[in-house]
Amino acid sequence: MSPARRLLIGAITLITATLGYAAGRMLFRPAESISQPIAFNHRKHVQELEIPCNQCHQYYERGEHSGLPTLSICTGCHEDAQTESLEEKKLTKLAGEGRDDVFRKLFRMPDHVFYSHRRHAVIAKIDCATCHGAIAATQAPPGKPLVRITMDFCIECHRRSGASVDCTRCHR
Repeated sequence: MSPARRLLIGAITLITATLGYAAGRMLFRPAESISQPIAFNHRKHVQELEIPCNQCHQYYERGEHSGLPTLSICTGCHEDAQTESLEEKKLTKLAGEGRDDVFRKLFRMPDHVFYSHRRHAVIAKIDCATCHGAIAATQAPPGKPLVRITMDFCIECHRRSGASVDCTRCHR
């Protein structure tokens, strides 16, 4: 094969890889801010009232995903109004309409990535703030993740902690 042809093939490969990388970054990052139906105050619930994460995120100790709270979970404590806040009125209205799964997912993993909250939070005892940032200190839901989770982010953590960096441990 001629040097010019090899150079052309290399250039096409590099351009394709660059476009694929850019497309992947855009695809897995929300283009617009995510808004939640209720401005949940993590600081009030987690820091002031000391409610553990698993009371609302029911599956983080035993599943792949932590699970978004349902309004049924909220109304377990807020069956009677705790305050006269606009957010409490929204909660009561949505629950009265029979809506339960109203919260929107903020963190997303590509379909080819296997991630288990149980493996990380329970077995490895990694603090939630490592991946979720200072979410416990927020007074309103952030529109975007506080920590940008990338493959480099995960690999760096795995290397620091001595966990496997074998591709098949996390990729399906």
